[in-house]
Amino acid sequence: MERFIEYINASLPDNDSDKILFRFKRKTLDEMNQRFLDVQKTGGIYDFKVIEDLIKSEHSDLKSEYERFYKRETAKMKARRNAVLNVVGSLIYIIALVTAFLGISFMTKKWSMTWAIIVDGILIWVVYLLGLLVKKFTSMKRIFHIIARVALFGAVVCFTVAVYLFLVAITDLPHGWVIVIFGLILAFITDGLFVTVTKSKLAILHWLLYIPVISVFAFIIIGALNILAWKVAWMVIPLSLIIDLLLIVSAIAKNRADKMEVADIWQEG
Repeated sequence: MERFIEYINASLPDNDSDKILFRFKRKTLDEMNQRFLDVQKTGGIYDFKVIEDLIKSEHSDLKSEYERFYKRETAKMKARRNAVLNVVGSLIYIIALVTAFLGISFMTKKWSMTWAIIVDGILIWVVYLLGLLVKKFTSMKRIFHIIARVALFGAVVCFTVAVYLFLVAITDLPHGWVIVIFGLILAFITDGLFVTVTKSKLAILHWLLYIPVISVFAFIIIGALNILAWKVAWMVIPLSLIIDLLLIVSAIAKNRADKMEVADIWQEG
């Protein structure tokens, strides 16, 4: 409809360099024309000008509609561009990694050590991909945060395994396996921080569960590295239960304080 074109162009002046604006105008015009036909089919209104005015009133703020459309389209374009860059970047990275592994291995003949290049390189790549998942799902609704948490946990574990394998390849580090145990501690702490920062309602329950688990891992590390004797190191486990108890008491006190504050506000009102 000619009046629809005039209305759209009057609200949003042409910009030859803005392809998104052109797509929005085309889309809006198609929707308005289809809406005109739909109203016409229903009957009841036979004056074309009245129908046109009705439809224009449904798009009374085209500038705001375009702003929302522009944000969605640019977000989609950015996501597609990032996806392409990640795929191409990953292929280049894998090719460079394999090339470096073969080149260094043939030059040094240290195959018993250079295997860490390819294995650790892949693990670091996995950590990067998991980081992308964390970023993606953290930005979504809270129901999807569980996926971000699993990805974050996996990223921390993969990184510490990479560190462990690197040290295994180049050194004869005794008790090097404790690095993996430390990685598990770090993974639980990271997850606890995630639920705390994102203000999960169950954050305190996670910490109440994680603290004893972390204490068991800490007990293993302390005993294995002879930092303390095993008969002394086990004390970290009951200590974790005391910390849990303090957290519970603190949470109850905070809850009571919040309730009293609400009651005071009601009384003042």
